[in-house]
Amino acid sequence: MKRFVITLLAVLALAALGCSSISVKQDYDKDANFAALKTYDWMHAPTTAVGNVKAALERNTLLDKRIRTNVNEELAAKGYQVDEANPDFYVVYHTGIEDKVNVTDWGYSYAGYGHYYGWGAPNSIDVYQYKEGTLIIDVIDAKTKQLAWRGFVTGTINPDAKPEQREKKLKDAIARMMAQFPPK
Repeated sequence: MKRFVITLLAVLALAALGCSSISVKQDYDKDANFAALKTYDWMHAPTTAVGNVKAALERNTLLDKRIRTNVNEELAAKGYQVDEANPDFYVVYHTGIEDKVNVTDWGYSYAGYGHYYGWGAPNSIDVYQYKEGTLIIDVIDAKTKQLAWRGFVTGTINPDAKPEQREKKLKDAIARMMAQFPPK
């Protein structure tokens, strides 16, 4: 029975990690006049020319298109318009992927104490490897060229997910992040 409970807890923990929610945060310049911002354009960030798999995953043109489309939709819903000639602010994004490991020790063992001796059970340790992705969206004041707002979202990435699932998760993440822009 005890083994069943430990196994059930391990399965529930892994399920929770697999479906873990995303973390959304923001930072902004308290002196920025967000009410004056009406138009924007995308700032072209330099691409890294590092020739490894991690860099290639981060330079995914499909991801670029999805991010820009979703951010454009969120900004349009808030009334912002694209103006390539004279924007009030620029938008740029950054992505990153990290390999993570979660280690959980499920077992317990009691050592002897005085005249009494407890029972011991073998320790059960679960190791879960996963990929964590981070998306950062910056809003840069066009006049001062200073960062006015930064939103960032972090969550697990399932490399085996279908493109539709990845797109849905990204759309949700961007919507949750952009709900914090402009700051209130």
